[in-house]
Amino acid sequence: MSNSPSLTTTKEDYIRAIYRLETRKEKTGVTHIAACLSLSKSTVSERLKELERDGFVKADPYTEISLTKKGFLAGEKLTFKHRILEVFLYKTLKMHPDKVHGEAEKLEHACSDEVIQLLANFLGNPETDPHGSKIPVIKKW
Repeated sequence: MSNSPSLTTTKEDYIRAIYRLETRKEKTGVTHIAACLSLSKSTVSERLKELERDGFVKADPYTEISLTKKGFLAGEKLTFKHRILEVFLYKTLKMHPDKVHGEAEKLEHACSDEVIQLLANFLGNPETDPHGSKIPVIKKW
């Protein structure tokens, strides 16, 4: 994902947070996103303006925030990367399940799509992560 010039690691974190909230059918207002990312509402509001400008979200500060198709696909891909990394850390490196999330958060921005695809194949294309969450199926890279 980081190969897109308008998608920084910070923006990736926002997209993935909104994706998680949306797919869990939770509220996606500025307050909820701020809580999810442990940031202030004003910081989140500013970043959402950029994500809206870049075509990743539909944002209104007084209503729910929603991902556009472009944003949803980016969130799905980021979640795939994150969860594949969690599986790798858990199964291959034998990292404790309580630690894999934090490490995957760091690595998901650094790994190319090619590396993630190779890891997924190496791991036998798992369907769930170590926490039991479903790994999205990516149809197009």
